Amino acid sequence: MKRIFSVLAMIMALAMLSGTFALPANAATDTAAFAAEVVRLVNIERASDGRYALSGTNAKLNQAAQIRAAELATRFAHERPDNRSWATVLRDEDIVYTAAGENIARGHTLPAAVMGAWMNSTDHRRNILGLQVNYTSIGVGVYEMADGTICWVQLFINDGTAPTNPDAGKLPGGGGSTNIFTRISNWFMDMWTAISLFFSRLFSF
Repeated sequence: MKRIFSVLAMIMALAMLSGTFALPANAATDTAAFAAEVVRLVNIERASDGRYALSGTNAKLNQAAQIRAAELATRFAHERPDNRSWATVLRDEDIVYTAAGENIARGHTLPAAVMGAWMNSTDHRRNILGLQVNYTSIGVGVYEMADGTICWVQLFINDGTAPTNPDAGKLPGGGGSTNIFTRISNWFMDMWTAISLFFSRLFSF
């Protein structure tokens, strides 16, 4: 009997050395799929609030978000590892915008979980729904650290194709446009809104 156990032990040892009984390595997180799911969930939330869907197809914006997600592994803050503001990543990637915002998170394992956390936070929810500024595009970055911790970033911009007034994001108005005359019109509308707000506050004292 001892001889049988010895033979079995030797066979198992050889099998493990050859990889037959090796445990499968943990599959890497599909960060691209997670990012796409975050965009989908953002637009579901916006639709439920009566707002236009954000475009998630801006390659530069997605690249900027991915850069920021990787930076969160080093420094979890709205400042970058070199102490610059998070918004400098937009300039680094040559992104044109009239307004911008950032949401960050770390540690949530699934898109639904991080979206739930963001939506339960007043400031993060404000960005997602565009309650303070009308955004037109979103970029999402997802980065998995060596220990499996996931870093999440949402970058929001108004790319100049729609007014930044938050009411512009409500259906059925406020859709973006690539027409140059629309861009100029939007700029004047934003200037008029800013001037009107300034004088209303000035004379309210």
